Amino acid sequence: FYYRPVEFSEPEYPRVEYQRRQQFWDPIRLAVFTLVIAAIIGIAIGIVTHFVVEGDKSFYYLASFKVTNIKYKEKYAMKSSREFTERSHQIEKMMSRIFQRSAEGRFIKSYVVKLNPDKDGVNIFMVLMFRYPSASSAERIKKRIEKILYQSLKTKNLPLTINKPSFTLTAIDSKKMRNFLNSRCGIRMRSSNMPMPSFSSTERLVHGRETATVGEWPWQASLQLIGAGHQCGASLISNTWLLTAAHCFWKNKDPTQWIATFGITITPPEVKRNVRKIILHENYHRETNENDIALAQLDTGVEFSSIVQRVCLPDSSVELPPKTSVFVTGFGSIVDDGPTQNKLRQARVEVISTDVCNRKDVYDGLVTPGMLCAGFMEGKVDACKGDSGGPLVYPDNHDIWYLVGIVSWGQSCALPKKPGVYTRVTKYRDWIASKTGI
Repeated sequence: FYYRPVEFSEPEYPRVEYQRRQQFWDPIRLAVFTLVIAAIIGIAIGIVTHFVVEGDKSFYYLASFKVTNIKYKEKYAMKSSREFTERSHQIEKMMSRIFQRSAEGRFIKSYVVKLNPDKDGVNIFMVLMFRYPSASSAERIKKRIEKILYQSLKTKNLPLTINKPSFTLTAIDSKKMRNFLNSRCGIRMRSSNMPMPSFSSTERLVHGRETATVGEWPWQASLQLIGAGHQCGASLISNTWLLTAAHCFWKNKDPTQWIATFGITITPPEVKRNVRKIILHENYHRETNENDIALAQLDTGVEFSSIVQRVCLPDSSVELPPKTSVFVTGFGSIVDDGPTQNKLRQARVEVISTDVCNRKDVYDGLVTPGMLCAGFMEGKVDACKGDSGGPLVYPDNHDIWYLVGIVSWGQSCALPKKPGVYTRVTKYRDWIASKTGI
């Protein structure tokens, strides 16, 4: 990504002369001062030790219950569907309302992991996360959570009708919690097994931070030709499938010549896999950049963790309005025709309407319905060489991340009126599903 440098001129200030002060540190005062500092340090260490030993700890629970005032839909079985997403958000929002009012600020987050059919409605399975003092008992916290929930059920002002006898709560460890959440896409977790909120990235990007931190973009992959190194980016959409740009494989489609790596550095990688299969869109046209989309299948599935995770694919009906903030990541050069970067970089850009992008002074009609423009009309921030095939993502207001674009083409990097052009993922949902079942 290319960031336009800002030049600062050095101001001239008048020279100020300071008088030398009389020596203050005689031996007695120095000894007293040293004792005071030692006492303060001792107290500080005691306080820190107390809070480390007695600090908060994460507690996880699997909640299951029946909701009787909604009917099961077949698309609930597909966790990337709009139906599953909307219903999950409704349930998670309800849980947040229940616990944020009554759990003394100890509630962190909830995630629906499954919606199952029931003759009287829908069975809900979800993970609840809390932070309590480390000395707390999981069983005691469980009783407290049940009490809060049962009190809320009595008020009868919840949007969903929960069948009280069906409610069960089971304490689970961080490994089981992680396994449950692996069934969901687009969730970023810290190494501490706490969710990473979207604002932790967006605020830093607005203030110009460029390099990514561990686990920030866990779906980012580097596609590398054996012997030639990094060629393109890609996005993990399942434990075996990567989504990327077709033009990445224009010169070499032999899967045995490619590897994929994960992590915030190319060298060393956190995870490395060989590529088993490459599928290019049948109607990819190199001259016009139309249908610039491809799939790469890994020979061995990756294990999901805070470092490697899949991104969500959006519903085909999703439309992002102009000026929506979206985020592009990659290992590409930071100046036009510059070298690949070993560290993963990131940038915030904005959606630009196709009408604006097709103006004569911009791309003069070259942007087709299967493409999406993002960047800034004044230039300054853009994807660049080596970012091709990488993700353009956006977070919904529940901290779930969706892949909306694939870095495809553009004139040079970060030029005024020449924003980045991305493959519009929503236009290819049926194609992706036909090849992968996702």
